[in-house]
Amino acid sequence: MCILCYLKKILPVLLAICFMANASYAAKQKDLPIDKSAKNVDIVYIHGAYETRDAFNESVQNVHDDMIEQIQNDELMHKRLLDNGKKRIGEEPVIFFWADKTEENLKTLDKALSYVKNVGSKIAQFGRETLSHTLHDAIWISKPVNSTPLLNNLNETVKQENAKGNQVILYGYSAGSLLASQYLTQKMPIINISDIVKNDDSTYVGRYFAHQSKKHQFKPTCMDALKESKILFYTDNDEFVTNPDISYLKRELPLLDEYTDKYCSPKGAVEGFVVFGTPMTTFDSSASQQGTSTNALFQLAMKYIVENDIFFIVLNYENDFIGMPLAGKPRFEDLQKSDFLKDTLPNGGFLYDASGVKCRTSIISSHMAYWSNGKRFAKNIVKSYNDGYKFFYSNKSNQDL
Repeated sequence: MCILCYLKKILPVLLAICFMANASYAAKQKDLPIDKSAKNVDIVYIHGAYETRDAFNESVQNVHDDMIEQIQNDELMHKRLLDNGKKRIGEEPVIFFWADKTEENLKTLDKALSYVKNVGSKIAQFGRETLSHTLHDAIWISKPVNSTPLLNNLNETVKQENAKGNQVILYGYSAGSLLASQYLTQKMPIINISDIVKNDDSTYVGRYFAHQSKKHQFKPTCMDALKESKILFYTDNDEFVTNPDISYLKRELPLLDEYTDKYCSPKGAVEGFVVFGTPMTTFDSSASQQGTSTNALFQLAMKYIVENDIFFIVLNYENDFIGMPLAGKPRFEDLQKSDFLKDTLPNGGFLYDASGVKCRTSIISSHMAYWSNGKRFAKNIVKSYNDGYKFFYSNKSNQDL
């Protein structure tokens, strides 16, 4: 039998097999229901480093449709994040670009890099340029004088979405991941004043602070509200101290709720955080050091996200030399062993580190690979959400949540 005749005979069979496979796959991928009146959960993409505004916009557009498809059709995220279809991922991405604030500084850096642009191997040249830009922006944004106005601008974006009845997920990329994590510790209402009052402070200021906290029953506030009101100061020793000026406290402390409304994220406005390609641990290693104010803020943030059903995912590809994992991968049971967090109530929120995700890219391209393949990126986020939720609550039943 000639080869052509044989192919003619088996071709219909092959086509039938392919059709059945595609039909089966399509059945498995059937869209989960979304209400027509579903409220938006918008994704806010926070710029990282190195890209221009146009390039970043293009990167976001390259992945956003895949985010919608993958998140809305994952059973766990559809059930928990989207309330069984009563919410949807917003069709239009929300882009938060801030690199224009560092433009002048980068000109100096680029001038310095031009002197060595042909020095060393291609990998060395690429690494030098990428690290320089990323670390420059990460260092720049880690300074409060630079990050504070950006956090205020980001908070306005969140408030604008909240005013429309929308919630948000903050996606922080590269140096932008530092801004996202700062939003959690500085802008989210993670602080109950009564919880941070020092009961052993017998000074007049200490006693006045404690009395007013009980008298006014202030609503939960954020670190930025306390700093902007000058009720608390942050010292070089990584400590928070009460303003010693009693006359100032008597005037401003009763107005704390007004500062909270102005400077803090609205309660319930943020559903989650995804930080990726992140050097976060490199720049905030003190968060794991017991006894520091940074650690206290981290623990307050941890308690807040768990009790308010917020997720925080760290995602780094295996060859991304910028991405750093967290110092640990906690479970809920670990919180119960902590004196500070043992009273935390489980309500579905979790923190999860998914660093080391498999990605068939080279070291050179891995830091940008999140944007080059939207479907892969979105699937990795969905998988990290599922893995993270199950891992964090691995010793609790669904009835407990």
